[in-house]
Amino acid sequence: MRSRCRIAVSILLVVSCCVCLDAVAERDRGSHHVADFGAKGDGVTDNTAAFQAALDAAAKDGGGVVMVPTGSFLIHGNLVIPDNVALEGVWRAPVRGEPPDKGGTVLLATASKGDLEGKPFIEMHMNSALKGLTIFYPEQIRANPPLPYPWTVQGAGKDNITILDVTMVNPYQAVDLGTKPNGRHLIRNLYAYALFKGVYINQCYDVGRLENIHIWPFWDVDPQSPLWVFTRENATAFIIGKTDGQMAHSLFCIFYKVGMHFIDGPIYDEKGEIVSYAAGSGMYTNCYLDVTPCAVLVDAVMDTAGVSFVNASIMSKIVVGPKNQGPVKFTGSGFWATSDLDSHAVLGGWGAVFFESCHFNDWDRKRRGAPCIDANNRRLIVTGCDFPTNRDDHQIIRLGPRVRSAVIAANTMPGGALITNNAPKNADIQIGLNAVEPKPNYVTDWLVLAGFPNPDVPNPARGAPTRVGYDTDYLTTLGGEANAVIAPDTAVDFTDAQGNTHRITAKTLRADSRRFINLRRAWDESHRVAYAFTHIHSDRDQTAYFDAGMNDGGKVYVNGELVYSRFSPLGQQCRPGIDLFEAPLRKGYNPIMVKVEDGGGTRWEFVLEVYGEDGDSLRAETT
Repeated sequence: MRSRCRIAVSILLVVSCCVCLDAVAERDRGSHHVADFGAKGDGVTDNTAAFQAALDAAAKDGGGVVMVPTGSFLIHGNLVIPDNVALEGVWRAPVRGEPPDKGGTVLLATASKGDLEGKPFIEMHMNSALKGLTIFYPEQIRANPPLPYPWTVQGAGKDNITILDVTMVNPYQAVDLGTKPNGRHLIRNLYAYALFKGVYINQCYDVGRLENIHIWPFWDVDPQSPLWVFTRENATAFIIGKTDGQMAHSLFCIFYKVGMHFIDGPIYDEKGEIVSYAAGSGMYTNCYLDVTPCAVLVDAVMDTAGVSFVNASIMSKIVVGPKNQGPVKFTGSGFWATSDLDSHAVLGGWGAVFFESCHFNDWDRKRRGAPCIDANNRRLIVTGCDFPTNRDDHQIIRLGPRVRSAVIAANTMPGGALITNNAPKNADIQIGLNAVEPKPNYVTDWLVLAGFPNPDVPNPARGAPTRVGYDTDYLTTLGGEANAVIAPDTAVDFTDAQGNTHRITAKTLRADSRRFINLRRAWDESHRVAYAFTHIHSDRDQTAYFDAGMNDGGKVYVNGELVYSRFSPLGQQCRPGIDLFEAPLRKGYNPIMVKVEDGGGTRWEFVLEVYGEDGDSLRAETT
């Protein structure tokens, strides 16, 4: 009887084990590890066959994930990610420089060196994914030109391709989802130094998504290197062709010839022959297209939809070409100039171009007479924008002979509504309600005593000024800095740290072309203190408004009263309006003493404008 029981129990255990093993096997279907297929992350072994075997095994299971551990996996050949398969490493954050020293999952790509049109390093198929790894080309060179390679990743003409959390350190061409149709694609958290082409989107007939893509030169960190020259002169970060309703946000690039290029995308038949061209549409939010000769180049966008940028940062210009038919819109965006930029926008074509709630800065630094917006397209709308300049000759907008309608309204143009209208006589041009500010009347002549010492305070108390000169009154022999009067022959002595006596004699300083008082002209040494004196005349008792800027900090006395003070431990750039304050003036002449202390650096200067309650500037006299 006992023997029969033991046999029965044994049978039950065997059956249970078989059931458990079947459950484990079922649970692990679709989960594969490249090490099980012989892959080695030693940077030496060719892992092409091992990786492809793992990918094919996952596909045979009906789809799944192929895991790649930490290591540097040399791949001499090309990889194909089949339908419904993901290739996933342990990458969770972007890397910089040469990744074999950085850890994580690294694929070392060598295939098709020198063959621009060769097979891609990785070809992706329907519902496939690439996630959590770094791709590095160990045989690439930092030269002008670098070695050409085909696309690092290319879609095979299937939908739902996904790229997540990937670093491409030095691809010649990064991601191609345009040569073949790839609808509903998703690229998120891609970091790449694309030497020639970054991300190419085209033939997408169902909404694709681009999110958090960062393209910049992190493999070669020398801005003077020949590789940087090649990229600046030849490379494009984003190329966008035919795509219906592309959704993109948080895209960044810097130091490319073109940041984002919208093209009339080629459409191919099944034989790979171009049968037509088509433009796309899309919404681009929070895009930062940093230093580049051309941030956005529009050859063509869809005529019925076009493209829209919201909250963009543009560090150069946009160019809309003469063949464009669709609308191009910028809303809530900022434009900044590189040193050689002429215009922020050069516009052509039939499509309407919109600028709404945008601001533009520092165009035409070379003073060639270029307008901020040079429009020769059919329709233009500029509303609610700010053009912050006080240059008398700073052209805002120029309308060319192909403009047929334009609305330029409700903008602020402090330096003047300098709009040149060369549109035809029958064009409907609506210009109005553009606000122009009164010309600022900065105080340009001062009597200055400059050169008093301003060393660092040893062991300063928390929150206290860290430079001696800020709280040291060097004008005690004149009755103190609050009450002192500086005349052309005023002289003051001070003793330095070595016990030597120095005499400082007043100088008359006149503002430079920026209307700034350059104190380095009075004393060409850093860590010093200066006092600047003048009188402000008022025709009545009133409150005066001061718009000033001081590099680095200082104090202002009006009629013997301290009316404003600021200390900046790390320094402060001198810009009008950095220091805003008010003070009462009495009828007649009011003495003004400005103390400016320098904490080091190349600039030591200040600027000051004062106006009365009616907004009119008040006259200043040094005597």
